[in-house]
Amino acid sequence: MKSCPTVPEELNRRLRELAPRIVLASQSPNRLLLLKDAGIDVTARPQVVDESYPSQDPDSVVSHISRIKLNSYMASNDFEEDTVAICCDTMVLFENRLLGKPHSRAEAYSMLSLFSGRKQKVLSGYSLYIPGRGAVSGTDESAVYFERLSEREIQDYLDTGDYIGAAGSYRIQRSGYRIVERIEGSWTNVVGLPFERIIEELSK
Repeated sequence: MKSCPTVPEELNRRLRELAPRIVLASQSPNRLLLLKDAGIDVTARPQVVDESYPSQDPDSVVSHISRIKLNSYMASNDFEEDTVAICCDTMVLFENRLLGKPHSRAEAYSMLSLFSGRKQKVLSGYSLYIPGRGAVSGTDESAVYFERLSEREIQDYLDTGDYIGAAGSYRIQRSGYRIVERIEGSWTNVVGLPFERIIEELSK
């Protein structure tokens, strides 16, 4: 029986060392939980921004949205210039189409039916404010291979409600791992917060 992946403790430890306190300029409960589970003293400062995007280049889209969230935070009264801040945006790239969060159960069913037995890419754009360096941005990419799913398996997954508010209609860190065969690349990137890339940036 499959078990849900977890963040390696070495990654958690390294992030704690580099940034024991972080402002998460996002309303994502999944990203907040990842940071709390890593032992980070985290403060959430959700930003409401226009998430429409001018470019169709996938990497540019997720990077652009993460950057406007960070810019919004840095221009706010909540901005803390001595504390690391993180913003991210995550989308699924499938058959050259960017897919975000489903608007209904029917749309989620359609997405998961398309993914069945196939590969997709998960793209995360990240923007960091690093005291003394300013703002930096980048992207990460992981490949996700889905199991072949029957209609019953899809409906059972949708019954969990985990598709609500999730890019691509699934959450790998909850019951979504059951419908995924394997991941190539960062697991935390699929969750929506690429620890490895963030640690690289903070280490420079």
